[in-house]
Amino acid sequence: MRSIFRDFTYDYFGILSYPKERWFDFWTSYREKHPRVLEEYMFKNNLDEEELSLSLDKLERREIDRLSHYWEIQGPIEKSRVLKELGKMSPQLHLEREDFVIHILGALGRQQHLIVPTSRGNVVMIDLLFCWKEGSIKDFSSVILAALKDFLEYSRVNVRHTMDSGKRSERFDLILDVIEREIKGRSFKEKMAMISKLLDKYVDYYNWTGFYLVNEERSLVLGPYVGEPTEHVKIAFGSGICGQAAETKKVFLVPDVSKENNYLSCSSKTKAEIVLPLIVDGKVIGELDIDSHFQNSFDRLDEEFLEKVCGLLIAS
Repeated sequence: MRSIFRDFTYDYFGILSYPKERWFDFWTSYREKHPRVLEEYMFKNNLDEEELSLSLDKLERREIDRLSHYWEIQGPIEKSRVLKELGKMSPQLHLEREDFVIHILGALGRQQHLIVPTSRGNVVMIDLLFCWKEGSIKDFSSVILAALKDFLEYSRVNVRHTMDSGKRSERFDLILDVIEREIKGRSFKEKMAMISKLLDKYVDYYNWTGFYLVNEERSLVLGPYVGEPTEHVKIAFGSGICGQAAETKKVFLVPDVSKENNYLSCSSKTKAEIVLPLIVDGKVIGELDIDSHFQNSFDRLDEEFLEKVCGLLIAS
């Protein structure tokens, strides 16, 4: 049981041995110890090096010190409770499959938990600083149970590129149900943000997901997104894949971006792209843009699924 639940906060509290002006150096060392999880944490929170530095500057030594003292005393008690709860949930979690582990770390206090797919299974990462700030640390078992509930939903809905077309189609239908439920009652901007998060979360080969909106100058302006920060915050109609999709009002599905002459590179990791214009009364109002780190990632199934997603956004 203990092998699936590990506390790495001693690594995080090492920040207290650094002067504040060297906290970025600490994070660099910290990230080397937990590369996959912390890189994903930065990715999901749209953090580049500059934004990371600003976020570290906003952290307070006194607050982290108080958290360290609290966890030193209460941590063993809370972890004992969690292990008992995990024991009760053993059949539901299928622990014998060993397809996930829970890691307690400290980060920037941006989100309570994060599911990180890895080559060895999934890591359910808990940000202890977030729990401390929100007060949920005092009921840590509930934090873990909420994260595991999310993981079980993720396992049910997640789409992998290696799935056959029948399974992918089935999972896409499940994601559509989730999206329809989650965007209900939200503003248009909130819906775009939620859709970006859900697509990024549930489709493992969607590696940058976001929206552009058309302004009065017939340019595309970056809206809500999940992924690495991009320098392309404004794109003219006709420029790059996004600009071409807006100008022609057509879906652009690009299996290999290296073969495109009119391509605006956001990241060297991007190998494939799909762009779908958002059209209302015959007029393009924006578009959904998705990049993948793998060539030939997108096919007709993705296109049909994403067209339905855009339909939900516009209609709701």
